[in-house]
Amino acid sequence: MDEVKAMSRAGENVGRAMGTGVRTARTGAARASRVGSDVTRQAVALAEQELAERGISTDDLQERIAQRATGMSRKELAKRGKKARKEWDKRTAKQRKQLAKGAKVARKELAGRIDPAKPKRRKWPWIVLLLAGLAGAAAAVLSRRPEELPIDDGGQFKPSGTDEQPSSTENGQVSGVRSQQSSENR
Repeated sequence: MDEVKAMSRAGENVGRAMGTGVRTARTGAARASRVGSDVTRQAVALAEQELAERGISTDDLQERIAQRATGMSRKELAKRGKKARKEWDKRTAKQRKQLAKGAKVARKELAGRIDPAKPKRRKWPWIVLLLAGLAGAAAAVLSRRPEELPIDDGGQFKPSGTDEQPSSTENGQVSGVRSQQSSENR
């Protein structure tokens, strides 16, 4: 049993050493972070002070860095970026439209393969033929109607220049008016 006790003590010792090592590493990392941020603040303050001594602001420094890196000012870079975004948006919109058209065609083709059906018949030619037939029938009926002939009142023709009043018949209609009017029209 000495071996078992020795192994368990060794495990405890290793565990204790690991715990202290991890704790020490954590505190060291926290200390390094604090020291690093302090040093960074000091470096920024020193850099701003040196730039101020030379008459350069931080915005001017950013401008100079952009100028050296790209050969363009920040405003030019902003314009170029805006233009590039517009072109990108146009291209993507065009591609979206093409993709939508292709998807629509593919859906129709797939639907045709899944369920091939007869093409739908158009009904409007039949309606046009029906309307044309009705119009022809109406024209035929109207062309065969007899014209109204003037009523003959027994052969008494009166010249149009007379001032006689037309006489009325038993049923209350005026006779002779039509004959006078039809003779005037001729």
